Amino acid sequence: MKPTPRQPFLQNITPFIFWVPFVLLSLTACFEPREGCLDIEATNFDAAADNNCCCTYPALRLSLLPRFDTLVWKPDTAYEYAPGRWFRLHQAVFYLSDFQLVQNGTTLTVSDTLSLSVLGAAGDTLREVFTNDFQLIRRTAENYTVGTFRPSGAFESVRFRVGLPDAAQRVIPALTPDGHPLRPQNEGLWRGPDTGYVALKLVVSRDTMPGTVPDTLVFSRPDFASVVLQSDAAYLHESGFDFSLKLLADFRELFRDVDLTTGDIPAWKARIVANLPKALRVLP
Repeated sequence: MKPTPRQPFLQNITPFIFWVPFVLLSLTACFEPREGCLDIEATNFDAAADNNCCCTYPALRLSLLPRFDTLVWKPDTAYEYAPGRWFRLHQAVFYLSDFQLVQNGTTLTVSDTLSLSVLGAAGDTLREVFTNDFQLIRRTAENYTVGTFRPSGAFESVRFRVGLPDAAQRVIPALTPDGHPLRPQNEGLWRGPDTGYVALKLVVSRDTMPGTVPDTLVFSRPDFASVVLQSDAAYLHESGFDFSLKLLADFRELFRDVDLTTGDIPAWKARIVANLPKALRVLP
């Protein structure tokens, strides 16, 4: 039996061998490396990426929960703050700053900083770097971004300041970036270089009579600068995700034992300041 001739086979396979390198070259040329974040601590981590790029890191976020005791607080609504005594809270606005989270006894803060113009001792304008965690809280439910916060794990305490630190009281509002909480606000929260910023402002009607003129309570220097509050609980931050905390603002607690029938506004303010630790609490 004669062997099968090989020439036809070689003739059939030669074109295929000839084109293989060009096909492989073409496939290589079409491949483009995929850009993405390869840092597992980032919120946009992409394990399929080839080139590391454009990572976004977790943020400390604060959700405001306005309440009046067990009720969802609604602006301008009449509430019974004591047996048989009703009032209306028309406006509530306050600054928060100096956010600190305690982990195994170590104090951690957001990493964001910002250079701001401040008024110098000689009346000149200087630049100073601040931790940029300033928050302007108004009366309605809202979500706030405090700043970038990468540490993860369990935390035992959250501290924050109602008002601003002394250094921030020298910030020049008109020279801060657009949209920043320390810019001039419609509520008139900056009272000039001597007084600085208002820590807390409340507009309240002491009863529900139509003709009652509302009282404006301003908490600012020199009688009140700021106060640091601390909430202790089990707070857990999972790596690669935003750290979301809930700020309970209980206006029932804020006005507890305040006698609005007396008209003694300094006494109202002193009682409200004493009530702040129970009125503003961070929930896990």
